[in-house]
Amino acid sequence: MLSQSVYIQKLFFFLFASALLTTGCTKKAANATAKPVESPKTSVGASSPKAITGSDAEAITILKGYIDAMGGKEKMMSVKSMMTKSVANSPMGDITITQYVKNGKSAMKVEAGGTTVSEQIFDGTNIYVSAMGQKQTLTDPSMVKAAKKQAAIFSEIDQLINDKEIKKFGGLVELDGKKVNKITTIDEDKKETVQYFDPVSNLQVRTVSTVDALGQKVTQTMDFSDYKEVNGIKFPHSIKMSGGSVPFPMELKITALMINSDLPDALFKMN
Repeated sequence: MLSQSVYIQKLFFFLFASALLTTGCTKKAANATAKPVESPKTSVGASSPKAITGSDAEAITILKGYIDAMGGKEKMMSVKSMMTKSVANSPMGDITITQYVKNGKSAMKVEAGGTTVSEQIFDGTNIYVSAMGQKQTLTDPSMVKAAKKQAAIFSEIDQLINDKEIKKFGGLVELDGKKVNKITTIDEDKKETVQYFDPVSNLQVRTVSTVDALGQKVTQTMDFSDYKEVNGIKFPHSIKMSGGSVPFPMELKITALMINSDLPDALFKMN
């Protein structure tokens, strides 16, 4: 059984990797979670992906449908700040994660038993990490680049308009007994992210990715459900995470979510 200190270290590493979730999943991980359906048709086009040098029209159609299902590009772009608070159960008790995003900056605080066990702040230039009584400033270019992406409130819009990323339609596949649309995005660093979308609601149901964090590669799966509307925009209020260094699957339940609230600049400064 893990000691509490080791457990918290592993948990923080997992949450830190989650916060920098910008890189893609391996084909092995993708194939392990979704089984292709042998069907000549899908809701948006042919099920057999073609060899492409650019993005598929089908993939763009799915991403546009996802943005529309969430509330539309115009409403999403009107959001300038966001705060979310979520709770996860663990063998050590409830864990509360509070995240803030504003003007390309982000902050995350993890609490267990009412005590802050870790903090991560990105001030737009550097990443500051405080955990287990120690503070560290991270300036690695790849991690800063990932943090900048994570600080975008709606990365879906950037994904859609970024012509340096290749979006491939992977067909209609079977996921947990249901048929979903699959998209693989290859970014400018040749890293892949695989996403799955419900063809009826057009909402995202799963993402499988690997991240480079603290010198280790972490592959994880995130499942999204319980979408609820907040100020005209749909947000998943249940996020299940598995894989990576965390010693058990974790479900985050969103308990509070505010957009365009007046977040003080002090939140994005490490004391």
